[in-house]
Amino acid sequence: MRRWLLVILSAVVVSAVAVTALYMLRFKPKAPPAARPVPPQTATIARTALATTATLQGNLGYGTPSPFTGHKSGTVTWLPVVGAVVGQGQPLYDVDAKHVILFLGGTPLYRAINAQAAPGPDIAEVNADLRALGYGKVLTGDAYTPATEDALKKWQQQNGFTASGALAVGDIAVLPAPVRVASLDAQLGASAAADVMSLSSTTKHVTASVDPHQIDTSVLTPGLKLSLSLPNGKQTTGTVSALTASGAASQGASSGSGGGGGAGGLSMTVDIADQSALAGMDSGSVGITVTTGSATDVLAVPIEALVAVQGGGYAVQVVTGDGQTSMLVGVQTGLFANGLVQISGQGITEGLKVVTVS
Repeated sequence: MRRWLLVILSAVVVSAVAVTALYMLRFKPKAPPAARPVPPQTATIARTALATTATLQGNLGYGTPSPFTGHKSGTVTWLPVVGAVVGQGQPLYDVDAKHVILFLGGTPLYRAINAQAAPGPDIAEVNADLRALGYGKVLTGDAYTPATEDALKKWQQQNGFTASGALAVGDIAVLPAPVRVASLDAQLGASAAADVMSLSSTTKHVTASVDPHQIDTSVLTPGLKLSLSLPNGKQTTGTVSALTASGAASQGASSGSGGGGGAGGLSMTVDIADQSALAGMDSGSVGITVTTGSATDVLAVPIEALVAVQGGGYAVQVVTGDGQTSMLVGVQTGLFANGLVQISGQGITEGLKVVTVS
């Protein structure tokens, strides 16, 4: 009985092995197909313009205020409000209940203006201001003439002064341009022959402190055009009008150089021609974009196309005519900007394809 049982079990095992072998022969897995080589990624040498930029942060405002000192003895009896704009022929403040009127010019009134005064730039400014305000259409030159006297008397009479035809120091305030009252330093009843107020420009500017470690200050020159991002998100442009280095005087538009930016850095003032773009904004942070380098009409490729060459320098892999192979061609690099690099060299022409990722 045991012998027959062993025979039967052996037969079952043999049958199972045979069935398994047959199954494996019939359903043998196929080998995966050979991987095809991935073609390299390429880019085309293109002719374009490149520019590098740096971003600075500035502040919108009316510029740095300057103190105004009164030169007329007496008591301050009226002051304008902070933010007021005072133009040619308008009262700046009052001394002993009499207006001190703003005249425009570059030479402060340093002496009495009367028939005994010798010709000079101060008289020329008085003549020009009277003419601009509608008094004495024929007033010219730098001499006090009967026409000057006549115009002064008419102007004085119209503005509540004694019509003497003469001016004393402090009767008028002479400044280069209309002004905005930035702050008041005196109070009513104080002495008028002291610091009365601080005045600023009537137009809005952007001022910025420039760190020479952040940007090459030699690119900042008077007249340089900049892109501005305003506090309201709008974009406009501005022009560098003044640069002041630590321990140096302000440089005007005729300077022609940007200064070196000493240990204290560089202070920059930017004029904005389109003042309407600043409507509703008196202050706020402004982004300033400075173009630090540019190149026009140059050949460029993505930076990834550059291949470092043993011994120094760079090359690019130029795709050959069959599109399947490439050859290394040495290049000279120029400006790097926005993921591109300027290249030149023998055989480098617009339209060639170069390998970027192989």
